[in-house]
Amino acid sequence: MAAIARSPFAGRVNSNHSRALAPADVIIHDLSPNGRTGFKGVGTTDWLTTKVPSIPERPNRATTLSDGSIVARLGKDEYLLLNGRKSSISLSAGLDETWASESTTSASRMGYPLPRADSHSWLYLEGKSVPEMMAKICGVDLREQSFPEGEIAQTIVARIGAVIIREVGVTSEGLHLLTDFASADYLWEVLEDASAEYGGGFVLNGRQ
Repeated sequence: MAAIARSPFAGRVNSNHSRALAPADVIIHDLSPNGRTGFKGVGTTDWLTTKVPSIPERPNRATTLSDGSIVARLGKDEYLLLNGRKSSISLSAGLDETWASESTTSASRMGYPLPRADSHSWLYLEGKSVPEMMAKICGVDLREQSFPEGEIAQTIVARIGAVIIREVGVTSEGLHLLTDFASADYLWEVLEDASAEYGGGFVLNGRQ
């Protein structure tokens, strides 16, 4: 059974965060209620290639599928998959169920699942000031000229291990940020403080 996506920020995002923010602000969306999963291990790439239309050619690259789902390659045989926000089909749930079914009968090695919906929060940060704000809490240069579409950084954000993805084909200057659930309260405080300097913050609804 696929994991039910949940958000460690659910108790914090409330009506006080429903204000309208200007495009120049740092706007933080909680996408944690959306589905996500992962797979890792020998055989994962060969297996996943038969299940999705396209996978990145090398580690630390991401591909956006036609339904908006994201296939992020974190290593030679390690992948993170994020559901398309407007898609009627859950890529992550479908892959989890397919792997569970095929793993009992397949003679080929196909890695093992990583239930990211149980372990990682998922935020989307957008706005022209995002790279400037992130420079205060992350050592990676996240300006678009240095961190173009499809790039992934596995790095440290405010002393927390993080995966940062710049989505392909999106006009807004935004980044996906995934970190472990255990650090959610601390991350909230850091991002609230950092974004306030730019007149931004968390908003009530997830990015559309």
